[in-house]
Amino acid sequence: MRVTIRCPHCRAKSRAVKSREMTLTMREVTYACTNVHCGHTWVAGLEVMRTLSPSATPNPAVTIPISSHVQRRLLATQLDLAPVAAGRDPDAPAQNLDLFETAAHGP
Repeated sequence: MRVTIRCPHCRAKSRAVKSREMTLTMREVTYACTNVHCGHTWVAGLEVMRTLSPSATPNPAVTIPISSHVQRRLLATQLDLAPVAAGRDPDAPAQNLDLFETAAHGP
């Protein structure tokens, strides 16, 4: 798959004539319109925006936001894999107590 963009003025096809890396997640691409009557050239940015599938070999120098649906799936997986607290029956209902309520527990 080749990433192309049409000329914003005449809508003719364009071609990438130059590209340079600005950062680990951003490139500048120079495009030229193929319509000889137009002749427009411009610079566009190509940027890594979000992660859809985490890398198996992540670069610690790179920070890419994780897509929200992927984040939810990762959190659900972590919760499913989390161990049950020691001494707690995993089938017993959860008990939510108010930490600031002292009447039931004394002063």
